[in-house]
Amino acid sequence: MMDLKMDSGLLACLHLLRSYGAALLLLLLVILSGLSVGYVSYENRLLNNRIQQELENRNSAQVEWGKLLLEHSTLTSPGKIEQVAREKLDMDVPKTSQIEMVLP
Repeated sequence: MMDLKMDSGLLACLHLLRSYGAALLLLLLVILSGLSVGYVSYENRLLNNRIQQELENRNSAQVEWGKLLLEHSTLTSPGKIEQVAREKLDMDVPKTSQIEMVLP
């Protein structure tokens, strides 16, 4: 008799599971889908922030590169080289009489 009660209870549980199992599975999948959307949106925001930071870094590097190119062209101009040679190295353009030709 006891086995019959357990079997009928088990059958009732199986019947409920068959009836509502698909609905519970779908509910679980909808919840997981919602959580996934939230997570992907969060990751997307993080990556967009990182892209903006990297673009700002690139722009700063380009500005610095432009300044360095301008400084380089200023320091390597013939007039600047001659000025440094005169002021810091005490050099002059030699007079014609001071020039000696060295032949091989």
